[in-house]
Amino acid sequence: MNVESAPLNSDLQLAGLRLLTNMSVTSNYHHKMLNSIPCFLHLLSEGTERTQIQVLKVLVNLSANPATTRHLLRAEVPSLLLLFDNCINRDILLRVLAFAANLKKNVNNEDGTMIQDQYSKDSIFFTLCRDSTPFAQKLASLLHHPDTEVKEQVVRILTQ
Repeated sequence: MNVESAPLNSDLQLAGLRLLTNMSVTSNYHHKMLNSIPCFLHLLSEGTERTQIQVLKVLVNLSANPATTRHLLRAEVPSLLLLFDNCINRDILLRVLAFAANLKKNVNNEDGTMIQDQYSKDSIFFTLCRDSTPFAQKLASLLHHPDTEVKEQVVRILTQ
């Protein structure tokens, strides 16, 4: 199933993403999905909420695996910060926070072997892992979110 060739937000694309979500639950197939990361991020910025939620399920599973961290951090997605907002659908917000928390945890466990020079300015690394004022401001505003689970995810990111 090629998620990239299916029409955007189609039932076929969603079915493919569900299949990838199930395949990504264990790390056995993560290496086969690495080349699709740019596609996933494109769907994250262009897709409907249903598509975004399904893509984030895959990305959260991939980000839980330290072996995929570098590949995810290198990927470019200038619009990622837009998802860290009080107005965003709660399911999307919780998943994007879990994605960020997983990546920050894995970066911090790398013992400083992540060299900033390997990452472009539009990379996920620059958005989430540098002392990024815009990201820090987004997290600070999310600490006032009415949902307890959202606040817990923000604290998880801030304390790593």
